[in-house]
Amino acid sequence: MDALKLITAGKSALDGIKLLNQYAEEIKDTQKRGEFMRIIGQLSIELAETQMKLAEQIQDSIENKQKIKVLEDEIEQLKNPNVKVIWKNGLYYKENGDGGYCTGCYDNNKKLIRVTEPLPGFKLYQCPVCQSTYK
Repeated sequence: MDALKLITAGKSALDGIKLLNQYAEEIKDTQKRGEFMRIIGQLSIELAETQMKLAEQIQDSIENKQKIKVLEDEIEQLKNPNVKVIWKNGLYYKENGDGGYCTGCYDNNKKLIRVTEPLPGFKLYQCPVCQSTYK
């Protein structure tokens, strides 16, 4: 079986050599050689143009990734603004007095979650997220 593969491979190699010899004979013709060189030149130009387009697309991709990062940072900043909070009577309040925010949610996740107003007759505030209660 191995001998058959070797014979087949050898025949293929010989056929390839014959084909290359025929091709080389054709290239000796000056007109065909000129045409061959013109085609190579066109292909070289097309390759250079393709490389330039690829470089532009890579640059655009880098710029778009940078823009996305800036926008993601802005979104995160809008979701979680850097607000100064003051602890008072067991709850957090913004500096402007707005508040009654859950200390557990803010301390653990930096989320300003407003506690619910107590029901009539009850004196406990409750966080709707973590269920913590405050007096």
